[in-house]
Amino acid sequence: MGMSLRLKQFLDQRHVPYAMVHHPYAEGAAQSAIASHVPLAQMAKAVMLEDANGRAMMAIIPAADRIDMRRLSYLVHDEMQLAPEHHLDNWFDDCDPGAIPALGDAYAVDTLVDDELLGMADIYLESGDHRDLVHLSGEDYRRLASHWKHGQFSRKPDPWSRVERM
Repeated sequence: MGMSLRLKQFLDQRHVPYAMVHHPYAEGAAQSAIASHVPLAQMAKAVMLEDANGRAMMAIIPAADRIDMRRLSYLVHDEMQLAPEHHLDNWFDDCDPGAIPALGDAYAVDTLVDDELLGMADIYLESGDHRDLVHLSGEDYRRLASHWKHGQFSRKPDPWSRVERM
């Protein structure tokens, strides 16, 4: 499939330079980063959320992190929940399932980005398929994100939680 057409048009219209990073098939942002030998802290993961009225928002966090829904809801002054899987096709019909690019503006979706990503020198994100990443400079990503809401709403996974589930 390659890069999402809307993502490509969005970046090209804004004259944002990018590089494609090809990798073996991998599902999920963290697995794509690992397959590409990209630091997890620099891999932007998009998570789609909705409020009780169906208003959508994209939350962008480092690939290894999880969303702290309490913090996120406080930042946006609304209770948010994960968008149902079957709603994702409404926004990302030019992407493979689960390969959502972490640039909500390309899909006309309100976006909230975790502050940790805004400090990175380089950012990688899904291209819309499971075999390629888009590499942007941190400076260009911050420019694209300059009007997004931002804050600290991600958390590192609890290493003990895996032990408890096993």
